[in-house]
Amino acid sequence: MVAILKWLIIFLVIARVYGGCSLRNLEVRQYDTGKLVKGYHEYAVSISNKCSELCVQRHVKLNCTGFQTVEKVQPSIFRVSGDVCVVNNGLPITSDATTNFRYAWSNSFHFNPISSDIHCYKS
Repeated sequence: MVAILKWLIIFLVIARVYGGCSLRNLEVRQYDTGKLVKGYHEYAVSISNKCSELCVQRHVKLNCTGFQTVEKVQPSIFRVSGDVCVVNNGLPITSDATTNFRYAWSNSFHFNPISSDIHCYKS
């Protein structure tokens, strides 16, 4: 019984520290702006951290295998490095903050979060 109580306390402490925040709390949304750039459809992308207010996600990386664009994207906001894209220059994305960029290609690209470093502050 004591062992079960110890594990329960450890679980509760971990849950409190991390606040249930995970990579799944990164929300990537995009839409076709209706504009054409060099003959290609332009898409607006927003990447949001939907964790609790006490958690930030930094060093956010997305899978970018096959990503292409004819529209210049500011590298400090979204940088392609091989098959991985770095968001916000690796700087923290706070809860309910959004990083935005636009790209242009013949079709939209599915950006899939693959990693981030999560840091939650105690209240």
